[in-house]
Amino acid sequence: MPGAKHIILAFAAVALAAVNVFAQVVERQDTLETSYVTAVREKMRNTTQTGLMRLDGEKLRTGVSAFGTPDVIKQLQILPGVAAGNELMSGLYVHGGDGNDNLFLLDGVPLYNIAHFGGFFSSFNTDVVDNLDFYKSGFPARYGGRLSSVVDVETSEGDMQKYHGNVSIGLIDGRLQVEGPIVKGKTSFNFGLRRSWMDVVTIPAIAYANRHNDSEVTADGGYSMQDINGRITHIFSERSKLNINAFWGRDRLTASLKSDEDTAMNLGMSTVWGTLAASANWEYEFAKNLKSRLLGYYSRSGSDVGYDFEIKSKTDDGVFKMSMGDDNICSVSDVGFKYDFNWYPDSFQHVRFGAAGVWHHYDTHRDYTQGRSIPGFKPEEDKGTEGKDYHGFEPALYIEDEIAIAYNFTLNAGLRASSFTTKERTWGRLEPRAALKWLIYKDLCFKLSYTRMSQYSHLVSAMYIELPTNSWMPSTTSAGPMMSNQIAGGLYFTPGQFTINIEGWYKTMHSMLSYNGANAFYPPLVNWEKSFTSGKGESYGLEYETTWKTPKVELSAYYTLSWTWRQFNAYYPFPYPDRNDNRHKINLVGTWRPTKRFSLYFNWNYHSGNRITLPSHVVTYSPYPNPTMLYESPYNAQLPDYHRLDVGADLSFFNKKGHRWNFNLSIYNVYNHLNASFATLDTDENGDYIGMAYGLVPIIPTLSVSYRF
Repeated sequence: MPGAKHIILAFAAVALAAVNVFAQVVERQDTLETSYVTAVREKMRNTTQTGLMRLDGEKLRTGVSAFGTPDVIKQLQILPGVAAGNELMSGLYVHGGDGNDNLFLLDGVPLYNIAHFGGFFSSFNTDVVDNLDFYKSGFPARYGGRLSSVVDVETSEGDMQKYHGNVSIGLIDGRLQVEGPIVKGKTSFNFGLRRSWMDVVTIPAIAYANRHNDSEVTADGGYSMQDINGRITHIFSERSKLNINAFWGRDRLTASLKSDEDTAMNLGMSTVWGTLAASANWEYEFAKNLKSRLLGYYSRSGSDVGYDFEIKSKTDDGVFKMSMGDDNICSVSDVGFKYDFNWYPDSFQHVRFGAAGVWHHYDTHRDYTQGRSIPGFKPEEDKGTEGKDYHGFEPALYIEDEIAIAYNFTLNAGLRASSFTTKERTWGRLEPRAALKWLIYKDLCFKLSYTRMSQYSHLVSAMYIELPTNSWMPSTTSAGPMMSNQIAGGLYFTPGQFTINIEGWYKTMHSMLSYNGANAFYPPLVNWEKSFTSGKGESYGLEYETTWKTPKVELSAYYTLSWTWRQFNAYYPFPYPDRNDNRHKINLVGTWRPTKRFSLYFNWNYHSGNRITLPSHVVTYSPYPNPTMLYESPYNAQLPDYHRLDVGADLSFFNKKGHRWNFNLSIYNVYNHLNASFATLDTDENGDYIGMAYGLVPIIPTLSVSYRF
């Protein structure tokens, strides 16, 4: 493990490289070294790495839309090498990852919470998305801080010449997007708003139920979600441009029960969670062959989960009263910068280098109150606060060189040096990266990559779903940074209208954390490391992807054969399958556009069942009447295989002004197959133990309407 000396030497090496670059740029400033082949440059940048897929905004906005809302994460779940986890959730388990090891970037800003509605759909509003880069392996040196994947989302700059926008209404939300010039040709804006409207229905429905309820107990509550994206772009000159971006998303869930009887019980619960991010991004061209981007940002993700409980009872002596309350607040705040340089010394080489720094603040605390009032006695009240603040600084330097070392060989070699400092200690990591592309002949190439990744922040969670009770914590002496090593390679063939990719990977993960505490809705906030144990993981497999594309038809087939293992000695001394160890995964995706007005989509999903832990032996000890459950190993049982068909259709109409009405009909789970969500061990009529699996999600039809103006 590299120490501070190695980190300093690496930083110095990158600094010397930067000085050398500037010296060469100044030397060539007045020469003819300004002729570059942009197409070659783009091809080198986009095709050297393994495991990279780029999706544009239009692709993300079309297709099957569950609940009438196009979702970025659900489209990524279809891809090979990715497991979705729980049905309908926005889980992303890439190459055996844990789901908390994905780097999500929105205009370069890291986001910690990317899910609404408990994970039913993501926080990325596709109306404002321009493009998305998704890395499963072959991570370039400019990315760091997570182990398993990079989801780099870029929003669109507003139209510099004219105003237009989009209004959409789906099953659970409505969306508005507007863009246009502030100063024509110089300054533009792009604004997106999304809000759920379920509370518009539930609030009057609850009020009606309370009015016609004979009981003295009344209920109240509701759920709402909203997010806002904003972007302002200003062009100073051909060499200088500024983007100011903002994102705000919030979910709020409330519920209460009130009684007016002599013996009353009042219960109130409130949960608020969300994300705020703001950034300024300045792009400047020092010369034709040297470009830079300076990014400064602030990001905060957090939650506030609380409840109040009160019991009142009237007696002859007065009113007896007992109350208790709890308020759990968790947040992580980042203030960071990143300064990137792109240097093109010639038409066959692209050098990237830069520096980044993030100041983290992890805030976790719990406020609690307890009170009791008995007639004739002095009222008692107990309240307090427990929790802990953590601070960490995470700097990094990187350099990578993408070069055509021969007419048919391209190499991307890089090094990232990162560290993490808290009050307890400092960690340092050197992360080498390399990717090689061999163009065997015109339409066939071979790629190979190696990456080492480090992660200094941990998601503290007691459950495998995206809940506001989850909180982020820094590495500590008892829970050090996680690390992964991954090798990937494959063949990539593009004959005519076909694309055929075969890729394999092998990945190891170290210092992973697993919750070993008692079943709890809210994980511990103080000394949280005591409720987690450290272990390691391993994942390997093969991916196959083929696509046939014509102007009217696009058909894709994805297949994944994979193995994912875990070893936590506190549970079991040998490797055991992970809960998302889906041996086989198949996705068939199709699009048919017979006319400009009509499109038809389908998506068939299949994967081997997720794994769960069930008792393997049942023993009865005398004189104890209740049986004792014994477990052979973790995740020793498998749920039934999962399969589902989704279909969708778009029908468009244009008015006299050229504005478009679009109607999308999507049907989730067309043949109404109830896939198993969980299982229990029960007994039949003979008293024999049998496993029972339960499905929850039926067929869900959705109609959404959008108006493009």
